[in-house]
Amino acid sequence: MENRESWNLHWHFTEGFSEDMLIEGFFDGAPEIHLPHTVKELPYNYFSHEATAMISTYERSFCLSDEELLKRSVVEFEGVMAYFDLYINGKYAGSHKGGYSRAYMEITSFVKSGKNTMIVVVDSHERDDIPPFGFVIDYLTYGGIYRDVSFYSLESAYIANLFFRYDIERDTINSYPEFVIDNNGAPFKGTLCYSLSNSDGNIIHTESQTFDIRSGKSTIVMAKHQLEGLKLWDVDKPILYDVHAWITDDKNELDSHDVRVGFRITECRPDGFYLNGKYTKIVGMNRHQSYPYIGYAMGRRAQQADADILKEYNFNGVRTSHYMQSRYFLDRCDELGILVFEEIPGWGHLGGDEFKKVVLQDVKSMIETDFNHPSIFMWGVRLNESGDDDELYTKTNMIAHRFDPSRSTGGVRYMQGSSFLEDVYTYNDFCHADDPGLDNVQLDQRQVTRLDRDVPYMVTEYMGHTFPTKPFDNEKKRDEHARRHARILARTLLRRDSLGSFGWCAFDYNTHGDCGSGDKICYHGIFDMFRIPKYAAWVYRSQKPTSEEIILQPLTNFARGEKDLNGITPFLVATNCDYIEVFMYGRSVGYYYPSDKFFGLPHPLIEVTFDDSTMWNIPWQDGKVIGYINGEPVAEYCYARDAYLQRMNVKQETDVLSTAEVDTCRFEVKLVDQYSNPCEYINTVFHFVTEGDLELIGPEYTAPIGGHIAFWVKSVPTNLANVCQAFFKRIKE
Repeated sequence: MENRESWNLHWHFTEGFSEDMLIEGFFDGAPEIHLPHTVKELPYNYFSHEATAMISTYERSFCLSDEELLKRSVVEFEGVMAYFDLYINGKYAGSHKGGYSRAYMEITSFVKSGKNTMIVVVDSHERDDIPPFGFVIDYLTYGGIYRDVSFYSLESAYIANLFFRYDIERDTINSYPEFVIDNNGAPFKGTLCYSLSNSDGNIIHTESQTFDIRSGKSTIVMAKHQLEGLKLWDVDKPILYDVHAWITDDKNELDSHDVRVGFRITECRPDGFYLNGKYTKIVGMNRHQSYPYIGYAMGRRAQQADADILKEYNFNGVRTSHYMQSRYFLDRCDELGILVFEEIPGWGHLGGDEFKKVVLQDVKSMIETDFNHPSIFMWGVRLNESGDDDELYTKTNMIAHRFDPSRSTGGVRYMQGSSFLEDVYTYNDFCHADDPGLDNVQLDQRQVTRLDRDVPYMVTEYMGHTFPTKPFDNEKKRDEHARRHARILARTLLRRDSLGSFGWCAFDYNTHGDCGSGDKICYHGIFDMFRIPKYAAWVYRSQKPTSEEIILQPLTNFARGEKDLNGITPFLVATNCDYIEVFMYGRSVGYYYPSDKFFGLPHPLIEVTFDDSTMWNIPWQDGKVIGYINGEPVAEYCYARDAYLQRMNVKQETDVLSTAEVDTCRFEVKLVDQYSNPCEYINTVFHFVTEGDLELIGPEYTAPIGGHIAFWVKSVPTNLANVCQAFFKRIKE
């Protein structure tokens, strides 16, 4: 569908709904809001999860010319939580169930020439006929129109979707794109065409074929054609191509459709995951799409940034727990080479017949929406940690395989020996919860599946609630958090009977009162809600090859009194250096090497175990850790005896924000001492102020957490493509 027009700007919003709101002019003069939008901003913690459970109303006016009135008018909603009714010019035009699925609403018969009014009545209650609701759920879903809304003015026949199908045999790529054509006119003879371009914009292949286009909605598959000279998409070299497709009749081009694709072979085998025939161990994290204060209502840049963080910390996989996620996040995974396990909405509960109808709708919508993403290697067609329902899950698998026979299916379960209907037995393995010695950190697959044979198998959650760790916990707990992640990662990398593992989870998140730490936060992440890393995050980042980045990160405050008995050891150092030298008490106390406790990691953590228990009354000194590669010092980390607050370090995502949309920028603020170490226990308050076409997301006053804090600002759209640079320059200074 061509001519996408963003309808993210210039809305009106109010809580509640009444019939009077359908009258034209009701919202005249009301303050404007812009999308993405949440029905209510929340505190960072301590609130009721019912605060966003409401009926609310969104209104937007738009104008159509006489020429546009002759065409078909379609509105696309990418994400509205959790149900909405649509009214055009006071008349009911349709509805949609499901807070994570995309909805296309044709409004042709409701519009008029000149000014039109669109009303969207949003129900953000946790309705038991819509997944994942109906029982206890460990995450918030917020409310509102939180993703993009777009408008299309279309000819009578247009390309409703394009599945760019292909197969690869003996290094030969054969394409056979599948067009979904929507034609409300008479049958005609039409030509379907596409061009394939590389990243430089050079067209490297074109194809066209003529078909009889019937009335109504039809699916047309082009004949197979060999593509020459293409390179495969891989986690290390994620090569992408642009497809421009169009349809013509005997006179004119009617419509076009653009998608981005990558070519690869994914195989889920009993002995592991293979990408383009190469054994690839998937090391990933689960990701919730929520942010402080505004929940899901974050746009393009923030979504992309989450993928950037995963890549920076050396993950090659992500599970979209527990729902379909933003196209901007998935696009970025395509670009970075991050393998995605995408799943339908659900959390431990199966509802009634209406609920299950939406489950089946979600499977279809997920694949129709995200089919062309090369990063997606598996569809999740079972509701997370729900009980067995062979009838339902046979249907979800059939839908997935019918729409996409090229990908495997999985279904996340917490039970051993449950019905195995999917292609991959996916399991949340928390056996380490009852093993403080970490002698057993992951179960063998046959113990889990209770089958007499190996099957494709994957661990889809570990850690998380078994050892929740706050960024402000004492060093001993944060140290143990890192150790557990390291042991489980080592086991993941050693075993050859699984595709890999997804840890629970990447980022802390807001939740219901049934879960979390009593303040509506689950501290299960290796990053906090502001995307600031905890010690455990460095376990993963330090596994990078030194050719990418040299990592030397001691996991300690290097201060007496933080641990028991006034000592600082043992402490861990996450590094990809060969070995380290440690300086304490004004002298070198020795060289330390990777610990065999973490055998299996490419770069095992180094444990410093200098016995200083009898030295508590000796004057403390500055400390230093030096990393060596091939016998040469390559990195140094210093600590101060008398640390004091010296400055505020500020890191920001971008220098430029657009005011043609709601654009965002994340600032990370760290209060540091003279050696740039965070002053973790400092007690102060920040006051953030914006000026010009900028607004702060969240409160003006906030306190650091563990010496850090992050905040987001957003641009105020003016319909001009100007930029907000002055503020960024000032905050840098």
